[in-house]
Amino acid sequence: MGTAIFTGVTGLKAHQRRIDVIAGNIANVNTTAYRGSRVLFEDLFSQTLEGARAAVGGFGGSNPSQVGLGVKLGAIDINQNQGSLLTTGVASDLAIQGAGFFILSDGSAQLYSRDGSFQLNANGVLIDPATGLKVQGLSADGAGNIDTNAPLTDLVIPVGGTAIVRATTSVNLVGNLDSNAAVGTTVTRSMQVYDSLGQARTIDVTYTKSAQVTVSGTPYNAWTWQATYTNDASVTTVVNNGVAPATILFDSNGQLFAEGTVTGGVFTARPATDPEISVTAAALGSPASFPATPFNFNVDFAKVTELSATSDISVSNQDGYPRGTLQSFNIGNGGVVNGVFSNGLTRVIGQVALANFSNPGGLSRDGNNMFRDTPASGTAQIGIPQTGGRGQVSGGVLEGSNVDLGDEFSNLIVTERGFQANARTITTADTLLQETVNLIR
Repeated sequence: MGTAIFTGVTGLKAHQRRIDVIAGNIANVNTTAYRGSRVLFEDLFSQTLEGARAAVGGFGGSNPSQVGLGVKLGAIDINQNQGSLLTTGVASDLAIQGAGFFILSDGSAQLYSRDGSFQLNANGVLIDPATGLKVQGLSADGAGNIDTNAPLTDLVIPVGGTAIVRATTSVNLVGNLDSNAAVGTTVTRSMQVYDSLGQARTIDVTYTKSAQVTVSGTPYNAWTWQATYTNDASVTTVVNNGVAPATILFDSNGQLFAEGTVTGGVFTARPATDPEISVTAAALGSPASFPATPFNFNVDFAKVTELSATSDISVSNQDGYPRGTLQSFNIGNGGVVNGVFSNGLTRVIGQVALANFSNPGGLSRDGNNMFRDTPASGTAQIGIPQTGGRGQVSGGVLEGSNVDLGDEFSNLIVTERGFQANARTITTADTLLQETVNLIR
């Protein structure tokens, strides 16, 4: 009878532990990115009353006779299934769809989490606000390029604290130059471009109708053009392809034929690699507001015509921008952090890194939705999202708990009945012992 009582006690302890785990799951049903756990039972050591015997002669053999001595806790496994994704609209909120963990660091050790409820601190560092741990990733260089082989670093998004400019590299022209204009007729237009400091510079361009130019026996209408920078006397004249002025040719249909220069009546096309305009500072007396190195840009005449109509050539667009400060950011599916600047430019600032493990179930819970690696989990395999089996990262989204209340309540009922049944085993064994004691009456 005593064996049955102690066996029942093991059942009570095991089911009590399972209730504890279920209670923890239910308590965290709304915890961001929480991973539920499940309990696995194993039978305890069994007492062998009679061993197994082999068949001998006419004897057919017999199976062993064993009495189970109870149950024990086999394992508490972490459920690593995907939780539901919830849209928040907060740019710094991140969620992983698929495998992987965010990497957070306190400067000396790394922890791992699926909880992407991050924020920027006063220094623009992306952190977990509950612990202060810093999110790890890869930083982009000044041109927005990311070296995926570089070591991990704190992700810094300095909203309001960084600026960007873009020097003009291309100017596109549209419009018409009058084909009826007499030789020597001039048309002057201005274009505004930006140097490498983000300073607006006004370039004056004068177009002059010239005599026809013959190329391979075919005559073409010709216009020369000369660009000058007159805003500051200490800046030299703009150079067109090393020779000023430059020439543009139009065919009999009024369409652009070629760009280049005419020397001694011979037309030479402009090499595609040559900048059409190069603004350079004078060797002496260059103003402090002018960049030390020249800025070059090309002029695209592809949409300019020479038809019998008024000359209305103008700039359609140019790719330079003045100084702009970082106003906001967003994070795309690849975990790429894109900065949005006040001048309309966007530039890659960095990229969130993820860690994966050969056995995610071997990770150890560390509280605050964090995990630590263990010998069972294996070494963290670190890389960028959507590579090496790692999932994709989405901004403005959080992952919910993967606890299923229906399953937990069902398990709670089953566990309660198991606890009651084991308690009844103890009660029954106690009743039998009482009957045995009463035999002496």
